[in-house]
Amino acid sequence: MNGDGDGDGDGGDPQLPQEVLMEILKRLPMKSLLRLRCVCRSWRSAIDDPTFGRLHYRHSALDASNWYLDTCSLVPYDSLTLPPQLLVETPFVTPPPHRIRFVGSCNGLIGVAEFSRNREGQYMHLWNLFTGKHKAVRLFPRRKEPRFLSKEANSEFVGFGFDARSNDYKIVRILHFHVDGRWIGGVGIYSLRTDIWRSLECVVPAFRCDDKAVFLNENLYWVAFKLDDTGSASEDASLFVFDLAREVFHEMVLPEETFQNKNKSASLKVSVAVLNESLTVFIGAEVSEVVEDYDLYYFICSVWVMRESWTKLYTFQNPEVVERFYGWMCDELLMEIPRLCSCRISWNRTTDSFKVLPLPGTTDLVPVVENLVSPEI
Repeated sequence: MNGDGDGDGDGGDPQLPQEVLMEILKRLPMKSLLRLRCVCRSWRSAIDDPTFGRLHYRHSALDASNWYLDTCSLVPYDSLTLPPQLLVETPFVTPPPHRIRFVGSCNGLIGVAEFSRNREGQYMHLWNLFTGKHKAVRLFPRRKEPRFLSKEANSEFVGFGFDARSNDYKIVRILHFHVDGRWIGGVGIYSLRTDIWRSLECVVPAFRCDDKAVFLNENLYWVAFKLDDTGSASEDASLFVFDLAREVFHEMVLPEETFQNKNKSASLKVSVAVLNESLTVFIGAEVSEVVEDYDLYYFICSVWVMRESWTKLYTFQNPEVVERFYGWMCDELLMEIPRLCSCRISWNRTTDSFKVLPLPGTTDLVPVVENLVSPEI
């Protein structure tokens, strides 16, 4: 193939069959692909083709050499004990008093929500950090009735996922307002393919959510606590599910251990994640026992996976309260404990050992995969 940047690959050089070229290109890292785009027009066209982008993403997702994004740096997936390796600059500007938070990652794109204190100028940025491409989506406006125009929502949720049936990325936003002793809410859904927000008629109970939703098989899952008419949160955690393809909401039952530990522990943590393409729930409960007239406190953690029903995979003891579970990285379960200004630790399921990780404790973690997926319509 002609190596001239202005060539079209139709010269006298030997040609690679297209299927062979695709098999080679899909195995290359992003840095190499971006360089190869400059070889000739035919290679650029092949690499920029959305079909190849999806092929490269599926292959990259199987590779262990992917990353965790830690607000402003990349952490190698297979070497958590090393400091973050690459600094990352966001292509979108968030001047004070705006702030950002990760909503999640899905099929190659990262969802970053931008908020301001007065709730104006709220956006979701759909971002491919490897190509630098991003799209700013203004979050669905609040209800337009006059009494809501200056009122901040009492309960707010934003989720992000992919509908494979329509080949479309979607953003879901759920708002609830506590007015005159009752909850009034609404659900909005945004389609990247049409670039349009729509209101949905589905009813979602008011809830308090302390963690991000995770995406699996066209569904968003998140752990939440329902709110009663007084605005108080239930003591029982619920597993909420939103089907992005059918655009309907329902609930799933959590493992029974969640409710057994609730009555025994003043510090119960429940998180949801994805492990080996299966829905996984982490349960942590503080327990105490008296040993030689001393009260000993420790944290019992369990890992459950949804097969035909909830199945317990692991149980281990942690000497400190777990503030948050992040999910798996190779054989390591990532957690946050409240030591000092928060600290990241990992538990190795093979060796049953713990490590303190050299990661900032005040930021968020989101898994990312090297890819060419474009957030542009």
